Amino acid sequence: MKSLLCLLTLVPSLYATEPPSCEWVFSGGGSSSDKTRAVTTDGAGNVLLASECIGDAAFGDQHHKTAGGMDMCLVKLDTKGKALWVSAIGGSKTDRAYGVITDAAGNAYVTGHFESTDAMVNGEKLPNAGSYDVFTAKFAPDGKVLWVRVKGGEGYDYGHGIAIDSKGHIVVTGAIGRQVFCTKYDAEGREIWHRVTSGNVSGSGHGITVDGKDHIYIGGNSTGAGSFGKAAIESKTTAALAVKLTPEGEGVWASVIPGTPSALYHEIACDSQGRVWGVGMFKGSVNVAGQTFQSSSDKDNDGLIVHLDTDGKAQWARHLHGPGTDYCLGVTTDDHGTAFVCGDFNQDTSLAGHALATRGSGDIFLAAFDAKGSLTWVQQAGGKLGDNAYPITFRAPDELIIAGACTAPATFGSHEVTKSGSSDLYAAKWKLKPLP
Repeated sequence: MKSLLCLLTLVPSLYATEPPSCEWVFSGGGSSSDKTRAVTTDGAGNVLLASECIGDAAFGDQHHKTAGGMDMCLVKLDTKGKALWVSAIGGSKTDRAYGVITDAAGNAYVTGHFESTDAMVNGEKLPNAGSYDVFTAKFAPDGKVLWVRVKGGEGYDYGHGIAIDSKGHIVVTGAIGRQVFCTKYDAEGREIWHRVTSGNVSGSGHGITVDGKDHIYIGGNSTGAGSFGKAAIESKTTAALAVKLTPEGEGVWASVIPGTPSALYHEIACDSQGRVWGVGMFKGSVNVAGQTFQSSSDKDNDGLIVHLDTDGKAQWARHLHGPGTDYCLGVTTDDHGTAFVCGDFNQDTSLAGHALATRGSGDIFLAAFDAKGSLTWVQQAGGKLGDNAYPITFRAPDELIIAGACTAPATFGSHEVTKSGSSDLYAAKWKLKPLP
């Protein structure tokens, strides 16, 4: 088995160099702004969208009645992109989802934050300690909320990333009181452990993932000096932070890439061996993997893609650079060295030296990089108005699903979104082309 794994890591790519084709695009929402923040699939290939909706919303023939403010909505689609159900948690204020994952039985686990003090779940009010609190919730395959766990204090707290390990345990990351945290729960919502950064480190965990040995990887940002367990963290400016933890939550290593003035990872992915890809953005300048990247100004965001080895050392980095706002927001891997990245840009830009021309005020890109960091292909989507791509997921052997928000008309390959509210949430499934 070990020799086979080594052989697979030498394969430059399992796919052709042409961009994938779009199989379908789904969109839905109401008259205001709706957005998919996270996407995953279950064992049957159904697609789960962790989203936020303002007001009443329709998803095909499935409908959501607002609780009064912005609600966290979980939408389940079948393999053809048809909505099966929508389930929600919300109240009179702002409640949103940031992460979703499924287990082997088809249950979905969602994390995010809620501001509402009147949010009800199964007849019980969610306790809120003040401002925004973290929630982690389990949904049955039919959309019923099975349990919700809450953490937080008087400040602005949120859960942003969620992953599942080989034992069916759930790990969550985000920020509580400006500390990066990681909490592990079992499938019944019992807390196994809870860890936070120490010292004067402030920041947030944005993405989280698990390798083949259940080691945990957190991607986000940090400022200041301290540690996550035994993993030292130090940066005078806001840095892109990646941390490796043992299954017990002990720090193994931390990778800190400072920006001048700022950098962060929005999402992180790893393969079964523990090789890591982080994507995000920076302002000003950043030095990584022997390169210096510079944005147009200290107020302008450029996209950043970084590949780390199993020891947390940067192997290569790539740049999304233009005069406007450029974001790398989602990343996933096929476990054979290829990384798939999505994001958006609002003026003509360049991805790893490849020119991308904008169609309007915000455009979507989807790209693949091989194990050495070479850009394999790029695909664009969107229209003349504002469109973005937040999350991406890979389903073996050859499916990619991206999601976010779009405003009609917007095209995804040969498919078009023809109507929307102010902006609607969407998901689009792409089919990778095999090698000839």
